Amino acid sequence: MSRWTSAFSRRTVAMRLVGRRMGSVSEKYEIGYDQPAAEPTLGTLLTRLVRTTVPRRLYQVLHLALPVAIDLATRGWWRGAGWSLAIASFGGWGLADHWLAESAADNPERARWVRVVRVIAGGLTIAPPVVLALEAFLRLLGSAPIS
Repeated sequence: MSRWTSAFSRRTVAMRLVGRRMGSVSEKYEIGYDQPAAEPTLGTLLTRLVRTTVPRRLYQVLHLALPVAIDLATRGWWRGAGWSLAIASFGGWGLADHWLAESAADNPERARWVRVVRVIAGGLTIAPPVVLALEAFLRLLGSAPIS
């Protein structure tokens, strides 16, 4: 059994085993590259989630989170009410998007109103978490010193 002493000796032995010249991978195989797929955005992921789920689950999200949001708001717990409102609005957005994906072509008059509902529900889904995250960030900063 021979002992490897340097990189040169390893290369020489490898060249003898393969042949006179070591070919690169691209010379041995035909390499073709597919076009890279677009990276999915959050909107794309949520739309795919909503369109593949059962509408009954979206109704459950809407009907369970909305009363919780109202109850928390009447008690004065605004942060919990904001998160519950965002979850309930996501259910409403999901129902509207699911309906538009499946039957908007059948009823164009109704589709216009469902698009408006989808935009409003999408705004209510995004606004409370953004406001609550901004509020948490400002609380972390604390009060400014008096100069």
